Amino acid sequence: MSSSLFMFIPFLKQLVTDIDPGEIKRVEDVLKANDIPFRIKSSSPRGPFGRNYDSRAYQQIVMPLYIDAQRPTISYIIYVKPKDYDRAMSLIQ
Repeated sequence: MSSSLFMFIPFLKQLVTDIDPGEIKRVEDVLKANDIPFRIKSSSPRGPFGRNYDSRAYQQIVMPLYIDAQRPTISYIIYVKPKDYDRAMSLIQ
């Protein structure tokens, strides 16, 4: 069974939203191990153009000048089918 889900997001149920890629990876591993199909969407409050600008600025300007600078915030959202939602929630907690 494939773990990626090719359905329109309005037909899916939001399982988790987080800005920590490590937590998203943990949830993804749990869902894969239990054969629950899912879809991950990433979003930035600044949109795709702002994200592109942020990444270039971070690599070229921010990193050398400000080692402790905060990376641009990207939120990750994991969606599952409504029928898998309860099972997935119990597995990831």
